[in-house]
Amino acid sequence: MSNHVNPAKREGRDGGYTLLELMITLAIVSILAGLSVMGYAAVGRRGALQNVSFDLQGVMGAARTRAVSRGHPVWVVLFPAASHKAKTGGLGAFMVVEDRNGGFMRSPLSPLELPLVVDDLEGVSETYFLEDYSKKVRFGALTPGRTDLFGAPFSGMTVQTCSFCSGADHPRGAIVFLPDGGARFVDGQGTFLSTANQTMAFSSLEGRKQHLFAISGPAGYMASFAVDKL
Repeated sequence: MSNHVNPAKREGRDGGYTLLELMITLAIVSILAGLSVMGYAAVGRRGALQNVSFDLQGVMGAARTRAVSRGHPVWVVLFPAASHKAKTGGLGAFMVVEDRNGGFMRSPLSPLELPLVVDDLEGVSETYFLEDYSKKVRFGALTPGRTDLFGAPFSGMTVQTCSFCSGADHPRGAIVFLPDGGARFVDGQGTFLSTANQTMAFSSLEGRKQHLFAISGPAGYMASFAVDKL
């Protein structure tokens, strides 16, 4: 008499899956993976503008602190049309330049002409390219000329992509944080501006949201204003 039990008559299986079960499992995993990718992409689109805005605020705050603590000027140079390849034809970039001996203060055009690469010998310590933020955000104001979107203490200021940047071929400008805690602005020709407060803006590529910034020269203070409804 055989002691083997017919597998078809077992009440349960010892293990393993049928081909149908494997196919169903793979189908479910594929669907979940697709939903996850779609969700991640949506978060990326929503978060790019916020992320680059936070990064700029952090860069500005760190530059001001560094200038005060180290006793030398620190520049944040802006290129609203830069890309990885050139200073034009892109979504924009900004970089941090250490002015260790104050030489750029005597020649303010020099930091605007530096390459967009980290180079300790030239003082370039950080460079941020907006195309790295999921290619979903750019330098640019969606509502240029409006004067009702800034809050106190910058109420009434005009919305602009970069109020202190200039240059037809590749616009540029800079904010210089000084050891006394204040800041000065330089236009694209390397000229120090007398206007105390300036503005700039980022916007989403789909044209629905913008993030505004206002910078106080005397205090070196930056305020940001997230504008979702235009």
